[in-house]
Amino acid sequence: MNLHDVVRLLGLTAPTCAEGEASGQVVPGDFELLLRAVPAGVVAGSVILNRADVPVRSVKDFAAEAELRLGDMREALTSREQALPASLHPEPGGLVPWGRTARDGVLLWDTAAPDTEEWTTVLADKDFQLWLDLPFSASEFVARTLMAREEGTPAFESFEEYESGSFWKVADDMRATAMAMANRDVRAVDELVTRLRALGVPGVREYAQERVARALEAARESSLAYPEEYLAVMREFPGGVIAGMKVFPVDRVGWLTEDPVFLQWGELEGRAFGWLALGGDPAEWRVAYVEPDGTSLTHLHDQTFASFLRRRLRGNNSLF
Repeated sequence: MNLHDVVRLLGLTAPTCAEGEASGQVVPGDFELLLRAVPAGVVAGSVILNRADVPVRSVKDFAAEAELRLGDMREALTSREQALPASLHPEPGGLVPWGRTARDGVLLWDTAAPDTEEWTTVLADKDFQLWLDLPFSASEFVARTLMAREEGTPAFESFEEYESGSFWKVADDMRATAMAMANRDVRAVDELVTRLRALGVPGVREYAQERVARALEAARESSLAYPEEYLAVMREFPGGVIAGMKVFPVDRVGWLTEDPVFLQWGELEGRAFGWLALGGDPAEWRVAYVEPDGTSLTHLHDQTFASFLRRRLRGNNSLF
């Protein structure tokens, strides 16, 4: 999916650059064309593009509108004793915001690649505790959002139309999420799934499910299994960072050593995290981690994948 799909789905005229005008020199060219084609407003009740004059002449000027949000990121993560998942602009290769979501999330480019056309998308939630790595350009992300929107959700609304239309659906969904999270008896896996669905961006879940389906197909050939609660979370989360911890996409999970005992699913501060697969039933596996030098392994007998991550999301960074 690409810019042409966005234009087709929105019923717009294909954008063009003026003769001799260079695009894609500072930010991806597909994004500049998006700004030419799509007026200011809300896409699929969920995505809002950062506006700028095109062609963009300076990343600094383009990112100026988001400077306060970048400051919020640093402050929020520092208060939780968490590191940024990647550097932020203006550091070389730093994340650069290109949009936001209707639920106060942030859409950023991973600018590690020298070619702007290779920049991919990172989606952060409003609390900066969920960071999703998505191998999509801005236009593919918007196209997927349009394709996966719920029936009855307009493809595009001006801000005035949104405030009298989709805004109320978003508000209802946010209230429902808050009520679900307030339930003291909510299971850890349900709490994680609820938080991930609260991102409220169509297309993310569909992509995550694609990855899980491919991984399960490959697993059938290798006799690899996964705990069901892990699969439930990963059907919503295509990989990235949860509460400061790197969580691999499901198709990157694998045995840490040739001896199939430690199955790694993530990393934290140089430690390898995974399950100590001591029995045949994945539901009985518990979290374990290996120190960076590989000299010791710690088994957290009472922590499953979901309960360990929920504890971190609730502010407990203890490993025990």
